[in-house]
Amino acid sequence: MRQILGWAMGAVLGVGLLVNALFMLISPRAWFRLPDWFPTRSSSMTEEKYGSGWGAVQVRLTGALLLAVILYVLYDSMFGGH
Repeated sequence: MRQILGWAMGAVLGVGLLVNALFMLISPRAWFRLPDWFPTRSSSMTEEKYGSGWGAVQVRLTGALLLAVILYVLYDSMFGGH
């Protein structure tokens, strides 16, 4: 039972991180407009600073890095040589 609960919690966390990464990569402005119950950013990050220009590039790069890590973990867990 504990293993099933662990896998379920991992899946929920993974989906949350995946949604976060995709929003960051596709549209930083939309990422800032996610609901408050979806904890995705620190209070020091504002749409005015990171919604366009160099700040948006930084958000997109972070989203791409997060997505790459997620995909690597999935690939390694399915096809890793363990």
